Amino acid sequence: MHSNYKTAIQLVIAAAVSGTPHKETILSLGSTPQYLVDHCQFPQLPLIIKATTVDKVHFDHGMTRSLLERLDAIILNPKAVYQSDTVANGAVVVTLETKGGNPIVVALHPDKPVGRLKCNVVASVYDKPQDSEQRWQARGLLLWTPPAGPVLLPPAAPA
Repeated sequence: MHSNYKTAIQLVIAAAVSGTPHKETILSLGSTPQYLVDHCQFPQLPLIIKATTVDKVHFDHGMTRSLLERLDAIILNPKAVYQSDTVANGAVVVTLETKGGNPIVVALHPDKPVGRLKCNVVASVYDKPQDSEQRWQARGLLLWTPPAGPVLLPPAAPA
């Protein structure tokens, strides 16, 4: 993760705590992971998260700052990806992270206008009940699971 992104997460959360949230700020997570392009029909666009989403997932959904600071690496190394059952063409990334024993998921929306650009957007991050994956599989929503073995992460950017 770039240190700029980590710093931006810290600043967005600090601004919200101080009562001056950065509502218009957009944070880049880099390029959309290739598995989303290859297996989930996401376009090859920048992957972003809005500051308002950071506030929501941190303060309302209880996701930690350290989890948000690692979000790009977490998305790069998923447990599975399912088709959204609520958003057309959306995807739900089931991560290897947990909260209270429940898997943490990342809801993604493809090809959204953000200002003058189109981006793939992290719409939310939250925990789901442990049986969610079984229900999604039973409904035929599974899009992709990684091959056996670890996913190689890109080298860290110099600090």
